[in-house]
Amino acid sequence: MKQYLIVLLIFIFADPAFATKQLKFGVLLIEDAVPLYIAEQEGMFAAEGLDVELVPFLSALERDSALTAGAIDGAITDPVGAILFDKGQGKFKITSICLGKSPEEGVFAVLSSPSSEISSVDGLKGVEIAVSNSTIIEYVTDRLLEERGFTDEEIKKIEVKKMPIRMQMLLSNSVKAATLPEPLASIAASKGAHVLLTDKESRASLSQTVILFSAEALKEKKIEVASFFTAYANAVKAVNEDPEKYRSLFIEKGRIPPFLAKTYPIPVYPGPEPFSRELYEPVIHWLTAKKLVDPVNYEQMVSSDFMAAGE
Repeated sequence: MKQYLIVLLIFIFADPAFATKQLKFGVLLIEDAVPLYIAEQEGMFAAEGLDVELVPFLSALERDSALTAGAIDGAITDPVGAILFDKGQGKFKITSICLGKSPEEGVFAVLSSPSSEISSVDGLKGVEIAVSNSTIIEYVTDRLLEERGFTDEEIKKIEVKKMPIRMQMLLSNSVKAATLPEPLASIAASKGAHVLLTDKESRASLSQTVILFSAEALKEKKIEVASFFTAYANAVKAVNEDPEKYRSLFIEKGRIPPFLAKTYPIPVYPGPEPFSRELYEPVIHWLTAKKLVDPVNYEQMVSSDFMAAGE
């Protein structure tokens, strides 16, 4: 009898149907990733029978290298980065919006240096704005200025790739203007930089983060991906219903500086849903106009497989 039970247990735990479902998911330390940490902290992944390893990365380059190597199944990124990363190969799919469904969730600002005489948006005409080229930051900068009537000739940019260096150059007046994400924009403003434009003020959402999965994971791990999004939806619901409960986690994972810890607004996170065509089309238009990619159809880059898998 004892031998029979041992054999039965071996059979059960060797059977994939009884195994814990596993996913490895890449994150940067940004506020967009907070619902994932809530799902981990509150046991929401475990409640779905899912073991999710959240793998932190210090840079988008490290994250993308891990995706290329197959070391992680998915990651948080932005639509500009996702399209440039895949380049229409179909190896990776934007699976859901993460943050940025509405303009109010925007996180970018164009600022002038503390000692600059630029005090209005019009003062940016012909002035070099520090950005990182071919990124969501350049995209948002172009779109914001175009909304204000700037021509291509009036929009000038200079590349300063590393964001902390870009902020320091702005504060030291080495550059007269720069585009920065939160919380760096708030830090720069607290040190005297002038906020001239933010994407929260735009007519439509300009900056988004998205959840990207490999096509292989979407094919081979459909149940895992569906469970991931069920847990993610529960985490979004939890933080939206009681954001202050998670403020300390938000401050830690979003790398919010101590002087902003009590007042920094926690966004209302959208639930998981496919990245819309309305948000995708302006991004691909900008990328193709700059000849950074060949045209990539919406259906080639965006997937809603996780919704079907969860039905």
